[in-house]
Amino acid sequence: MSATVDVPGRAYGGESAADRDDRRRRQLLDAGLRVFGSVGYRAATVRGLCREAKIADRHFYQYFDKTEDLLLAVYAECIAHLTDSVSEAMAEVDPDGGLGAVARQLLEPFFQVVEDPHLARVVWMEVLGVSPRVEQTYLTVMHEFGVLLLGYLRTFAGEVPSGPDMDVDLLATAAIGGISHTAMTWYQSGYVAERRIVVATIATMLAHIVAPLTVESARG
Repeated sequence: MSATVDVPGRAYGGESAADRDDRRRRQLLDAGLRVFGSVGYRAATVRGLCREAKIADRHFYQYFDKTEDLLLAVYAECIAHLTDSVSEAMAEVDPDGGLGAVARQLLEPFFQVVEDPHLARVVWMEVLGVSPRVEQTYLTVMHEFGVLLLGYLRTFAGEVPSGPDMDVDLLATAAIGGISHTAMTWYQSGYVAERRIVVATIATMLAHIVAPLTVESARG
């Protein structure tokens, strides 16, 4: 009996070509998260990734040109998971407790996601120093997340005044820098601090960043 040849576009075992492609790509993404999040990006190889994904090496290049592309795809999924956790919390926020309470409601699901050590390592360790393309992606994503978070909290503070001593983009950068560094050090510590302490501490920081905007708006 001759061996079955995997012909692109042909269905096998009730699985269409499109479904097969989706499954293999999903297996590579899941393998990428496990490998990059454990041994690290620089130690990863196409062969090792494909072995972890349980697919033939040749199939890697059907979906990604190189391991850097897989890293960026895995990173994008990690960021989507973090962003979705905050966006979903925004839809259910109870604003009655003030800025600090609102910030805690947003940060609780965020840091719950950060407790996945594979995700944390990819987001805060493995994308650094890889290439200018990856570095720019990291900086853009961090800034956009800061704008999302601070922009939402600003809805409780009113309009931010413009002026030579106020740059809201820089404020967003400062806010996400504090959150990002805290997440990284929390991961590196082995999550020594309780999540509720981490959340309460960062919520206090955010409230102190946003609260002065309320004062300035009132003066205006």
